[in-house]
Amino acid sequence: MINDVQKFDILKQSIDKDPTNFQARRELIVLCLDFGLDEMALKHLNYLVQVFPNDANLYFNTGICWEKLKRPNLALKAYEKAVELKSDEVDYLYNLALVYEQVGNIDEAMKFFKKVIVIEKNDENAFFCIGCLYVKKGDSESAIKCFKKAIKLNKDDYFAHFYLAQEYKKIGELDLAIENYKKVIEMSPDYSWAYFNLAQISFEQNNIEEAISYLLLTIEKNPKDSEVYKLLAQIYFKQEDYDKSLEFCNKAIGQGCATGDIFYVRAQVFKKREQFDICEKNLNKALQEHKTLTYSINVIKKEIEDVKKYL
Repeated sequence: MINDVQKFDILKQSIDKDPTNFQARRELIVLCLDFGLDEMALKHLNYLVQVFPNDANLYFNTGICWEKLKRPNLALKAYEKAVELKSDEVDYLYNLALVYEQVGNIDEAMKFFKKVIVIEKNDENAFFCIGCLYVKKGDSESAIKCFKKAIKLNKDDYFAHFYLAQEYKKIGELDLAIENYKKVIEMSPDYSWAYFNLAQISFEQNNIEEAISYLLLTIEKNPKDSEVYKLLAQIYFKQEDYDKSLEFCNKAIGQGCATGDIFYVRAQVFKKREQFDICEKNLNKALQEHKTLTYSINVIKKEIEDVKKYL
C-alpha cells in the first residue's frame, strides 16, 4: 500500500505526462493542502477553474489556500464565487462569514451566518458566532439571546457559557454572570479566565479573601497570566503586606511575564521600605516596559525625580 508521499509523486508524474488528467489534479490538490503546499495547490486550482468555471468546490478550495497564505481579500472573492454557484452549502457560507468577520465587515459576516441558520436551524455554532458578532457591535442584549440559544442547543458548550457570563457582567447582572462562570468551571476546570473573572467580581464586591482565592486558582491553571500577578500584588500592597506584594511581583518576573505595571508596583514596595535606589531602578524599568504600562508615564518620571532626592 502506497503512502501519501508516494501518491504525491505518482500524481505529479501523471500530470506531467498528461496535463488534462483532471482527476489526478484534484487528488493532488487535496494532498497539497494536507502538506501545506498552498501555492502549488493554487496553481492546480487555477488550471481547473479555467476548465470547470462552474465548479463551486474549486473556488472553495481556492479560498482556503488564500486564507492560509494570509490573503483574506482574495479568499473573500473565491468564497463569494463558491456561494454564488452553490448558495446552500453550509461550509461555504461559514468560511465566507468568517473571512468577512476577519476583514471587519461585521454586517456581512452576520448575514451569512444567518443564512446558515436558515439551512440548519439547530446549528448552535452559528448562533454562537452571531452572538460574538453582536458583542463586537456592543449589543449585549442580542448577544445574550444568541448565546442562550447556543446553550439550549448544546448545554455542554462552555465557551457559550463563558461569553454569556461576560455579557451579563457587562450589564451588571452579576449573579447570572457568576452562575455561568461557575458552569464553565464545572465543564472545564482548567479554564483560567473563568476564575479570573470571578476574582474580579469578588474584588469589586470587596470580598478580598474570595478574590485572592480565585486569583490563586487562576495562576494554578495559567502561571503566565501577568494580570493576575499584578492584581495580587496590588491587593497585598493595599493591605500593607509588602512581603506578599513583592512575592507576586517576583513570581511574575520569574515566569517571564512581568509588565510595566509589575515593575511599578514593585517600585512602590521598595519606596515603602525606603530602599530608594532599588525603587528608582524599578521605576526606570517600568518606563522601559511602557507598552505594558497603565500608569501615567509623566507621573512616573516625576516620581523618579522625587526619589533621586533621597539618593
